[in-house]
Amino acid sequence: MTDLDTRLKTSPAESTKPGRPTLGAAVLTVLKHPATPAFIGMIAIWLAIGIIAGRGLVETISAGIIIATFLVIVGIGQLFVITVGNGGIDLSVSYVMTLSAFLACQIMAGENSNIVAGILVAVVAGLAAGAVSAVLIEFVGMPPLVGTLAVGFGLQTITLVYSGSVVGVAAPALSQFTTAQIGPIPIFGIVGVVIAVAFAIILKRTSYGRRVEAVGQKPVAASFANARPALIRASAYVLSGGMAGLAGVLLAAYSGGPSLGLGSSYQLASIAVVVLGGSLIAGGRGIISGLWAGAVLLTLLTTLANITRLSGGWQFIIQGALIVIVLALARNPMARR
Repeated sequence: MTDLDTRLKTSPAESTKPGRPTLGAAVLTVLKHPATPAFIGMIAIWLAIGIIAGRGLVETISAGIIIATFLVIVGIGQLFVITVGNGGIDLSVSYVMTLSAFLACQIMAGENSNIVAGILVAVVAGLAAGAVSAVLIEFVGMPPLVGTLAVGFGLQTITLVYSGSVVGVAAPALSQFTTAQIGPIPIFGIVGVVIAVAFAIILKRTSYGRRVEAVGQKPVAASFANARPALIRASAYVLSGGMAGLAGVLLAAYSGGPSLGLGSSYQLASIAVVVLGGSLIAGGRGIISGLWAGAVLLTLLTTLANITRLSGGWQFIIQGALIVIVLALARNPMARR
């Protein structure tokens, strides 16, 4: 049946009647959202922690939000890389975080007056690392996994050499900022929400963001619209490096200083939160709001595993099983559109 036939069979009253979404339709829309399974899992684990540990639910979620914010910041950059498609995944983020933390803490040297300089150095180092990855992938022709991992190994070597002769300390004010709260609400979490909202606007409301998703969906068609797929993809790697650098210095301030294993757990976790949050691993659709659900879910899952004293092996098994379940639940007709 053609569109013309459909319009002819629609009565004037039906065509002019304003649509009023019912409560049931609104609930169904929410349930079909790609990030809904992650939100449900997050709430379930949060309640389980309260029941098993007897902790206050408010204190648990407050602590979880602080830890999850670091993952959200890294995840934003990873989301842009995945969304531009072409098999894009940034495996250098953990190494960028670690090196940026050492560089920033050396600049800050425990002085509050050096906070801005330290953060700038960390972000610029991340941007530079992302630019190298972009050149290797888009202009040399390396696969994304190989190119970003090569950059990561290079950064790891630099960090090993650098950390042996330099020890830095984060500024006290920055450390206090990462743990400060207004009542039960962590200030760092509020900043994380603001950052996420800003990048959600960039992704969904700007021409650049629309080109990012367009390149991930149909790179050839996007090129006809002057999107320049190679440059768009390259910019995503640069952005990912900058966000990893920012997360690195903030995490160093929170944990008391830089360490060689600072970002090791964020390499795969940054990918997991993007997928759990409803973004397409094949590219073309990014959902930044879902990053929060995925990040808090993984954070609370680790907390629950520690409370129940599960071994590291069982923690990985449960985490992997949960990711599979959430991804299976997320496979609905609405998510595939």
